Amino acid sequence: NPTRAMSFLCGERVELEPLDPDDGTHVEAHRETRNLQPMRETGGYEAGLTAAEARDRIRERRGTEGAICAIRAEGTVQGWAGVALHDDRAREGEVSYYVLPGGQGKGYATDAVRTLAAFAFDSLNAHSLVGRVRADNDPSRRVVEKADFTHEGTRRESLYTDGTYHDVAIYGLLREEFEAARAPDDAEEGADEQD
Repeated sequence: NPTRAMSFLCGERVELEPLDPDDGTHVEAHRETRNLQPMRETGGYEAGLTAAEARDRIRERRGTEGAICAIRAEGTVQGWAGVALHDDRAREGEVSYYVLPGGQGKGYATDAVRTLAAFAFDSLNAHSLVGRVRADNDPSRRVVEKADFTHEGTRRESLYTDGTYHDVAIYGLLREEFEAARAPDDAEEGADEQD
């Protein structure tokens, strides 16, 4: 597709391209993460979005320091993910990710979160990242856990959707933890040198 956006960041399984409010594929993926019932059951959204509302939300998110990206894998947009700095002094950012049902369980969200974490620490000078996940959404919890985030606590009944209160699990990742997780194992380097 000659009009496809260039990749902004590349992970092991996904390409992240800037979420474009003028790209119908991007807008539709953003809408579906709010409109599809399976997505709404595990997220914090009660109402769906029209295409115009989705475009406005994308424009709004693009105005923050960070990145909001379409997740592309297998040649198609599988969802979207973002990282935004919320506290300039503490350099704390927040990750968000939504993979459509057809792309779930394939590691796309985890790869997107890892890729955005690297961007946040390397390019935005973030000191820490947070991920807020509905506590009963086990697949989403596994995403941040596989991306080396630590469960820091649970906010009880802090999310209200569809007439019910839900707990929210809070996960965090510090720059030093991220760097340690991506650094080559010193023991393996020493073993390679002895060969």
